[in-house]
Amino acid sequence: MQNQAHIQAGRVSISGTLTKATIDKYAPSGVKIGGNGDRLTASGEVTIGANKVKFNAEVRVEVADGKIKIQADKIQGVPIPDQVAQLISYPIPFKGDLPSDVKLTRVRSVPEGLEFSAEAFDVPIRG
Repeated sequence: MQNQAHIQAGRVSISGTLTKATIDKYAPSGVKIGGNGDRLTASGEVTIGANKVKFNAEVRVEVADGKIKIQADKIQGVPIPDQVAQLISYPIPFKGDLPSDVKLTRVRSVPEGLEFSAEAFDVPIRG
């Protein structure tokens, strides 16, 4: 590798786990992220109009527009679950310090938080 002017990886895979604390950091005000084993949960209190509404919900995760999206699901204890779902659903930016061509490919709930996979193709290693 020392005598090579240009070295490129055909494919680079990245994987890791976002902790519940990291996920919670991006949550809207009044929303606390937790977990019940293999599924993330959200609980807290949000304001709808002039009313404060307490809620408990399970959340699902998906990859959308290059971000990890937290989407409220199975909301309990509220009369208008659709409005609460909109208030407590949010994206988590993925890129950070990664090269721009890295694409998030998979995310799933695990007891520790969110496990993710990403990949990039034709990545310069040295050149």
